[in-house]
Amino acid sequence: MALCLRGLLSSPPAFIHTIGSRIFQWIHNISTRTFLLCTAAGTLIICCVISHTLFDGAPGTYDGCMYMFQARLFSHGMLSAQTPPEPQFFQYPLIILSDKWYTQFPPGFPGILTLGVLLRIPWLVNPLLGALTIAGIYLIANELYGRNTAKLSALLACASSFFLFMSSEFLAHTSTLFFITTAFLSFVWMVKKNRPLLSAMVCGTALGIALLCRPYTTVWFCVCLGIAAIVMRKQLSIQHILIGAVPLIAAALAFLAYNAATTGDPLLFGYIAAHGKKHLPGFHQDPWMEQPHTIIQGVKYLIGNLNGLNNYLFEWPVPSLFFVVLYLTFGKKETWDWTLVGWMSSLFVGHVFYFFSEFHLGPRFVYETLPAAILLTSKGIATSTQLLAAWQKTPSYAHARSAICFILSGLFLFAMLLNIPATAKSYQSRHYGKDVTIHKYLEENSVEKALVFVKDEPTFRVHYPFNAPFAKPHIYAKDREKQNIKLAKKFPEYRYFIADEGNVKEVSIDELQQDEK
Repeated sequence: MALCLRGLLSSPPAFIHTIGSRIFQWIHNISTRTFLLCTAAGTLIICCVISHTLFDGAPGTYDGCMYMFQARLFSHGMLSAQTPPEPQFFQYPLIILSDKWYTQFPPGFPGILTLGVLLRIPWLVNPLLGALTIAGIYLIANELYGRNTAKLSALLACASSFFLFMSSEFLAHTSTLFFITTAFLSFVWMVKKNRPLLSAMVCGTALGIALLCRPYTTVWFCVCLGIAAIVMRKQLSIQHILIGAVPLIAAALAFLAYNAATTGDPLLFGYIAAHGKKHLPGFHQDPWMEQPHTIIQGVKYLIGNLNGLNNYLFEWPVPSLFFVVLYLTFGKKETWDWTLVGWMSSLFVGHVFYFFSEFHLGPRFVYETLPAAILLTSKGIATSTQLLAAWQKTPSYAHARSAICFILSGLFLFAMLLNIPATAKSYQSRHYGKDVTIHKYLEENSVEKALVFVKDEPTFRVHYPFNAPFAKPHIYAKDREKQNIKLAKKFPEYRYFIADEGNVKEVSIDELQQDEK
């Protein structure tokens, strides 16, 4: 990058300056409404295309499939279902099968996904939330740094492969990101006295919904927001803060009521009911590893997440956080800049205490830091332009801006032509979105009632949500070979099928009895 910049600035080709200037002027002159509509609509279209081409428009991960199962329960007016006969055929990770049948997850994202289930477009929920998040990022940047930085931030978000892939899947991170972004925007408006009463209510409501989606993430974000409120206490009204706390407290009470209705104890969360107290955050024996989770291991996870964000945020051939580091090193920082740093730091620090780290479509546990990372990247790009313009060999500020524009275009072209296609291919090979072939087969052949014993795990996983509500119209059970006859006898009026990936074979009750022998 340094060599390219030196070459561009010492004897810059005229066409580079011309192209850079025209691109900047075009973006600068486009109206805010048109820009927002284009970026939001573009994000929505791209995410919908990714959802259908890469993920088959269906949940493919463990979490996504179980969110969909809970959402289908909600769509039928149920918080949980009755335990099915022969429950061993329906046991699965993240599922609780005791006196009730439900998932370990909080109710927030399944509740949002329920709207998509009722409208028969569940695949559209996260792409739509992703598009709305783009608008939120723009509005935050516009309030803090002005229109040019806001447009740059929105464009960077649209070009973030991490953001686009996550907004195309069925995970709760996208909804949490949207509501956290909304809460931060409302907090900015509160500080700037922009309809502070309404802003306080929106902030508290957004935080409450985020809490119902991903509580651990939201608690750490609230820590950041609380520190910011203390620092900016002179610009805030205690009355507005208390008003904003009302919907947040109401959401917390609703969470406790949901726990009471499912686990039977308001303070017993589904995750703990499924795995036990040893899965709580903290430095203790890792329940999934032989070694204990220590602060050293937590710091390793922090470095791993930072490395992952460096790689997956934009998938440039250089670290994605390059401009963030540049700004924090050389830029003139203000209070809001440190608030954004706190936003990023809160989740990285929070997951030092968590014993598990996972990369799914990127470092998903710190996904909700994206707006802060993108805004700081925009500030870093502006800082790099100023530093170049101050260099004595640079002809003018416009030449420095054109050079930065050229470099950024090269970085994104490299990512879009080489890195992102390779990443997409790796996701497809992992069956993140495996087609619901059995369900389609039953519909195409007009099968009214089917009991399907599924052999392979990925196919069973993506069909599991169709078990809610149970036995209406089909049942998808784990293939247990000789034991299959036990479940079949419970449903004598059903047709029986054995499925292995895309192969579906109808069998009779006699054949199942022979298998038992």
